[in-house]
Amino acid sequence: MQSPAICFDRSFTEVFDEIINTLLTERAQTEAEYDAFVTFGERISDRQLTHSSCSHAGSPGSVMTTHQKQAQSHAAQRLSMIRSAYEETIMSLPFYSDEYDDTYFESICEEFGSEIATALTTPECFGPAALKALFDRIETAKSERQRHIKACTRERDSIETAADRVIPIDEELSALTSVNFDSQSFGALDAHHNRLSILADHCESAAQTRQKTIQQQREFYNISQADMDVTAYFYREYDITYPVLAMCSDLTTRITEFHRCIEHIITDVEW
Repeated sequence: MQSPAICFDRSFTEVFDEIINTLLTERAQTEAEYDAFVTFGERISDRQLTHSSCSHAGSPGSVMTTHQKQAQSHAAQRLSMIRSAYEETIMSLPFYSDEYDDTYFESICEEFGSEIATALTTPECFGPAALKALFDRIETAKSERQRHIKACTRERDSIETAADRVIPIDEELSALTSVNFDSQSFGALDAHHNRLSILADHCESAAQTRQKTIQQQREFYNISQADMDVTAYFYREYDITYPVLAMCSDLTTRITEFHRCIEHIITDVEW
């Protein structure tokens, strides 16, 4: 009998090892981002920044006063300090360019929103209110990273549970590819058939458990069915969005093919 078609060119053990490494990298990078936001917040929380006064441009057509010019000059200096702090913490992370590849304005707009981004790049718009909003958004960014770190941990636990259930099925089916079913007795074929049915049940149970975890992740992040869920995000660089479900599907296909082969032999042979 020929081996059933397999959609993975490596052992499931290797695939699971790669998935775990992906999650470890994701967690490590998220932890680094969290630490960077902590450092960024500390660097811009000195008295020179937090006690700044809001600068306002003169009315259209009016001559800017010396005080207004000085206020805008000070605001520009403060914004330069904030930019340097951001670039030297968040944007200097070793993986930043590969992951985001954006400009300073694009980055702060993504992290803090367009209004704060405008305030951080326009001296006339910068003042205590913008600074307070920035600190609030830094706290939000830190909280988001903490949530993602927890998601990485939950995902790894789910993957390890799936591996404990799926890898043995893959190994048992792989061993069956060397069995010459044509020379087996009816009793042996019947035993193989029954065992395959048990493996199919185990596979279905593993898939259902995995689907439940994916749904729980969606609920944790309050993600709609139309949006990319965190599980898909974890494996965004993979050819297959849901690798564990794909492995379960592959196992089911192989079990079905073995079942058909055995049933064909049982039907055709005169016992």
